[in-house]
Amino acid sequence: MRSAASTKSARTFLDKIFVSFSTLHGKTEQAADGADRLNDGIGQARHGAGELADGLGRAKDGSGKLVTGLGDLDAGAGRLSRGSSDLARGAGSAAHGSRQLADGSGQVAQGTQQLADTVNGVVGKVGPFIRAHGKEIGEAAQLVADGSQAVHDHLGKLPAAASTGAKLSRGISDHLAAYYRLRCESAVRLDTSCTELKQLKEEAAAAADRAEEVSGYVHDQKNLDQLGRDLDTLHSLAGELARHGPTLGADMDAAVKKINDLNDGAHKVSAGARKLAAGNARLAAGADRLDDGAHQLHDGTGRAAAGMGDLDSGVGRLKDGAHTLDGGMFKLSDGSQELAGGLHDGAKRIPDYGKKDRDARTRVMSDPVQLASDAAHKAPNYGTGFAPYFIPLSLWVGAMVAYMLIRPLNRRALVMGAPSWRVAVSGWLPVFGVGVLQTAALMAVLHFAIGLEMVRAAGTIGFLVLVTACFSAIVQWLNAQFGPAGRILVLALLMLQLTSAGGTYPVQTSPGFFGAIHPYLPMSYVVEGLRRLITGGELAPVWQGSVVLAAFTAGALVLTSLTARGRQVVRMKDLHPELSL
Repeated sequence: MRSAASTKSARTFLDKIFVSFSTLHGKTEQAADGADRLNDGIGQARHGAGELADGLGRAKDGSGKLVTGLGDLDAGAGRLSRGSSDLARGAGSAAHGSRQLADGSGQVAQGTQQLADTVNGVVGKVGPFIRAHGKEIGEAAQLVADGSQAVHDHLGKLPAAASTGAKLSRGISDHLAAYYRLRCESAVRLDTSCTELKQLKEEAAAAADRAEEVSGYVHDQKNLDQLGRDLDTLHSLAGELARHGPTLGADMDAAVKKINDLNDGAHKVSAGARKLAAGNARLAAGADRLDDGAHQLHDGTGRAAAGMGDLDSGVGRLKDGAHTLDGGMFKLSDGSQELAGGLHDGAKRIPDYGKKDRDARTRVMSDPVQLASDAAHKAPNYGTGFAPYFIPLSLWVGAMVAYMLIRPLNRRALVMGAPSWRVAVSGWLPVFGVGVLQTAALMAVLHFAIGLEMVRAAGTIGFLVLVTACFSAIVQWLNAQFGPAGRILVLALLMLQLTSAGGTYPVQTSPGFFGAIHPYLPMSYVVEGLRRLITGGELAPVWQGSVVLAAFTAGALVLTSLTARGRQVVRMKDLHPELSL
C-alpha cells in the first residue's frame, strides 16, 4: 500500500510540476507577444497625447469665454428669482382671499338653502289654505282689529269690574263655606250631598282667589298700560292683515319666488367663489413652483459659474499635464520595447517538457515516501493487552455469584424496621468485602503466577476496589428490585457491557447500537482506566472513570434504599408466595 500510494502520488505531483513548466513557457511567450502589442499601442498613445495637449489648449480658451457668459446668466437668474418671489407672495394673498370668499359664500348659500327649505315647507302646508281663504282671513283679521279696539276703549272700566267680581266671588265662597259647616260639620245628621258641597266650596274658594289675583293685576297701572300697548299692536297687525287678506296668496307666492331666486343666486355665487379659489390656489402653487425653480436656477447658475471657474483652472492644469504626458510617453515607449525583449529572452530560457520528458523525470523522482511507525505505551504481550477487558468481567461475575448466595436485603433488618439506607448498606457491605478479597486474590495470581506487569500497581488496586463497590451495588439493586428475574437482568447487562466496552476491538468498529450505549455503561470507563493504569498513559480517563463509577455506586445504593423501603410493607404475595414446596 505504501509503495503503490507513494508511486502514484509522486508521479502525479511531478507530472503536474512539469506540465506547469510547459504551461509557464507558453504563457511567457504569450506575455512577450502581448508586450509587443503593448509597445505598438503605446506608440499610438504617444501620438494621441500630442493631439490631446493641442486640444486642451483650445479648450482652455473656450472655458474662459464660458466663465464670462455664466456670470451674466447668474445675474439674470438673480433678477428672475426676485421677481418670482414677489409674484408668489401676491398669488398667495389672492389665494387666501379667494378661500375666505369661498367659505363666506358657502355659509351664505347654506343659510339661504335653510331659509328656502323652511319657507317652501311652510308654504307647502299652509299655502293652499291661504290661497283658498284669503278673503275670509282678511275678514277675520278685521273682526280681531275691531274687537281689540273695543277692548282698548273699555280698558278704563276694567279695574272697577274686577273689584266687583272679586268681592262677589269671595262672598259666594264664604257663603258656601258657612253652608258646608252648617250642614256637614255641626249637624247631627250629615247631609247626603256633603261630598258635592265640599267640592263646590273648594272650587268657589279657588275661583275667589283667582278673581282677587286678576283684580290685583288690573289695579296695577303698569299692567294696564302694557295691556293697552299690546292691544294697539294687535289692532295694527290685524288691520294690516285685513287689508292684505284678499291678495295674501299672491303676495306669499311672490315672496317665496324671491327667496328661491335668492337661494339659487347664492349657490351660483358660492360655486363661482369655489372655482375662483381653486384657480387662485393653482395660480399660487404655480407661482410657488416658479419661485422655487427660479431660486434653483439662480443657485444652479451660481454653482455653475463657480464650477466653471474651477473647470477653467482644471483645464489649464490638464493642459500642462497633457504636455507632461506627451513627454512621458516617449519614456514609456522605450520601456515597453525593453519589456518585450526581456520576455522573449525569458521564454527561451524556461524549459518546455513534452510527455516523453515528463515520464522520464517522474520515474526518477516517484518514490520519495517512507513509512515509519511507533507505539506509545506498548503492551509487552497479548495477555497484558487483554487484561483490562477480562479483569472487570471476573469482578462482575464474582458479584453476580455472591448475590446468588447472599440475600440482597437483610430480612432481619427489614422485619425490625431498620432505616432503609441501613438495610441497603447491610446487604451491600458483605458482598463488597468478598469482592475486595476476590480482587486481591485475582491480582496476586495475575502478577505473581502469570507475570502481569503494571505501570501503576497501587493505582490499579485502588481503582479495582472502586470497581468492586460499583459492580456489587448495581447487582444488589437488580436482585433486590426484580427478585429472581434480576439475575437474568444482571447477565443481560453483562452481555451488553462486554459487546460495547471496546475491550477487544475499538468500539467504532462495532455496530451503531453498541457505539450508542458505550458512554452509558460502567464497564466502558473501567476498560479505559485500566489500560492507562497497566500500560501507562495520561490519567484523565482514570479520573473520569472514578467519578462515573462513584456516581453509579451512589445511585445504585439510593435505588436499593428505595426498594428496601417498599419491602418493609408486607404484601399479599409475601404471605402467599406463588410457589410453595
